[in-house]
Amino acid sequence: MGELVHEVPMSGSIPYAVGQASVVRIPIPGSDGLCIEFRPRFPGDWRPRDGTTSTLFFQDIEGKRQLRLDYGERRLTPTTTTIDYHWNQEGTHRQFGITSHTPVGSGGRAAYHAAKYFRYAGGVLVVAGVAIDIVSIVRASRPLRRASQVVASWAGAWIGCKAGGAGGAVIGTAASPIGTAVGGTAGCIIGGFGGYVGASTLAGGVFDWAEGTFFTPLPQVNPP
Repeated sequence: MGELVHEVPMSGSIPYAVGQASVVRIPIPGSDGLCIEFRPRFPGDWRPRDGTTSTLFFQDIEGKRQLRLDYGERRLTPTTTTIDYHWNQEGTHRQFGITSHTPVGSGGRAAYHAAKYFRYAGGVLVVAGVAIDIVSIVRASRPLRRASQVVASWAGAWIGCKAGGAGGAVIGTAASPIGTAVGGTAGCIIGGFGGYVGASTLAGGVFDWAEGTFFTPLPQVNPP
């Protein structure tokens, strides 16, 4: 048993699959190009002078259309304001039916902070997953085989994250935009892990087949 365990290579599958959900654009089907992201996009060279206080974004690739979960000042009347958690939007009312400065409850507050921490923790997990995989290549008894598995795994995880995230976003959207984010992120993690493991297994099998296959050249025939 000890020898069998020793032969199983280390894998960064879990930290990589979890972390990549914070950096991949998770598509929202039927939204005309919107994706779930944890970092803002700004049109052109424009940047807000004081940065952004939003942590969760449903936005297009150019940042021109977006629904974002924000914390800051919200106007109650022409003369009074309050500071709370709320939605802001630009060009996404048709998709979500939400207007700017729509307040969110305790669930929105929890989602705001979860998105904030996940944005940074996710990046750390991706780096950790990559580091573990690189070490596994160095320590493997067959480095080329392990390297082919690792490269295929990262590609498979990306594809699985996109596909699983899209499915999860569709399911979550039936509840609310928060549900869209939760469903999309969870689907990305699950799909990413499945894609990682599946691609790793397939790449290992292909490598073994190629390494153990010998092709007999056809005899040369002199032209007439």
